[in-house]
Amino acid sequence: MGAVAVIGSATIDRVVQGGVTAYKRGGVVAYAGLTFAELGVETRVLTNVATADRTMLAVLQQRGIAVYVGKSAATTCFVNYVDGDARRQELLACAAPIAAAQLGPVLAGVEHVYLGPLHPRDLAEDVLAAIDGVVSLDVQGYVRRIEGTQVFQEVASGLYAALQCADYVKTSNDELELVLADCGLTLDQLMRDCSVVEWVVTEGSHGGWVANRKGERTKFASAPVATVADPTGAGDVFFAAYLAHRLHRGEGIATAAQRAAALAARQVGGGFIDEATLRLDEG
Repeated sequence: MGAVAVIGSATIDRVVQGGVTAYKRGGVVAYAGLTFAELGVETRVLTNVATADRTMLAVLQQRGIAVYVGKSAATTCFVNYVDGDARRQELLACAAPIAAAQLGPVLAGVEHVYLGPLHPRDLAEDVLAAIDGVVSLDVQGYVRRIEGTQVFQEVASGLYAALQCADYVKTSNDELELVLADCGLTLDQLMRDCSVVEWVVTEGSHGGWVANRKGERTKFASAPVATVADPTGAGDVFFAAYLAHRLHRGEGIATAAQRAAALAARQVGGGFIDEATLRLDEG
């Protein structure tokens, strides 16, 4: 499989951990985009940021990623309060939704589209209908409700349309439980109804598992992390690495998951996408 187009937010993240605050570039186009590129996949990203913040995307271009950016009055800004595997978030600002009219140049010749919305308004409703090919979806943005700046877990109305569009899906175990409780189906039923090929479930330091359309489950273990630097973005790194190995290199589920878990552990430990690449000097 050839190029991948990663569609979603580029964010300014304020990470608060152990009483220390750091400002970083983040979002799916950063973490997943850099992961695909590092693993040798031709990568394009599409995002919307404020004009004043476009320089934050230069690091992606320096890594050989083709960057397509739309106009927005604001850039998406999160605050991540990190305590081990636990994370609490605030959403301080949202970029303009990515619209179908922006997709043309990004999707030309692309076989794999990676959707990574971070909140329910990240992608305009017309985007899903405009996408062809193999689609992977991290559902995190569709299981969030925003009240003011506070972020709560709740299934958004756009989730099921997105699942109908997706071939490969990732959730955390908590997100999966939320989705299944909302729809009243088993995972096998939901996968069948939405024609999902594989559903990847992550459980932080406990590893996770992958379900296929035959109802089979393949478990994977997490890789050891000597010192936790920052778990922000580890899920994006894991899913992008899984897809790079599974779709673009043709590896089996177990091998792809094992290699993705190892890379995610490196990310948590600060040894994959390094601090200098992610750091923003001003918040």
